[in-house]
Parts: sequence; C-alpha cells; structure tokens
Amino acid sequence: MSIQRFPHDSTAAGGGPPYSKAVRAGDLYFLAGQVGVDALGRLAEGGIAAEARQTIENIDAVLASLGLGLEDVVKATVWLTDPADFDTFNAVYRTYFGAELPARACVRAELMGPYRVEIEVIAAARQEK
Repeated sequence: MSIQRFPHDSTAAGGGPPYSKAVRAGDLYFLAGQVGVDALGRLAEGGIAAEARQTIENIDAVLASLGLGLEDVVKATVWLTDPADFDTFNAVYRTYFGAELPARACVRAELMGPYRVEIEVIAAARQEK
C-alpha cells in the first residue's frame, strides 16, 4: 500500500506544526484534527456553534485541497470539552452532513488550547468512472 503525506504549507517551509494535515493510505484519507480557528489562527467567537462551524469549514477546506468534500467522509471522531454543548454541536454538525451521515464517535475530553471542539475525519477516495 502506498502512503502519501500532505504537510501543512508552513511545515514544508521548515516551521508550523509537526504533523501532516492529511495522509492518504490506499483509498483512505486520514485528516489531522481540526479546531475552530480561522486562517490567521483566531478562535471563532460565539461559543460552541461558531467553533463547530469553523471546525467543519476547516475540514471541508482540507478535503477540497485533496479533491474531496464532506460527502466523502466515512468516519468522524469528535472531542467536546463540555457535554452540555452536545445538542448545539449536533445541530450544527447536521447542517453540514445532512442525511448522509458518516459513522461517528463523540467523547468528552480536555483539549490542548482554548478550544471547545476538535474533529478528525477519515474520507474515502473518489472512484474513477
């Protein structure tokens, strides 16, 4: 099986985080966990709903850079810092994934940094027709 790594642009230049934004192994793409920060590193303001939206937008952007979309996600793992955010998070999550929901795990955890949510996903490569 071939493995292809997709480093962060800043990592490729010698700085940035010490992990790849995504790794392709066979027909699966494994995305690094995403949090609710914009391209400048600013945390989304407005609580869990705003952070969840930004986090999923970040996932969508990484997927798009790989020629994929949210519809290609087969598994999501979600970490929330506060179980009280679960229902609000789910409402936002559903607006992005709709009826074609991927498999998912969701747990409560303390996250590194001031984040309320982190999500990592596994996506399937699109099959050539």
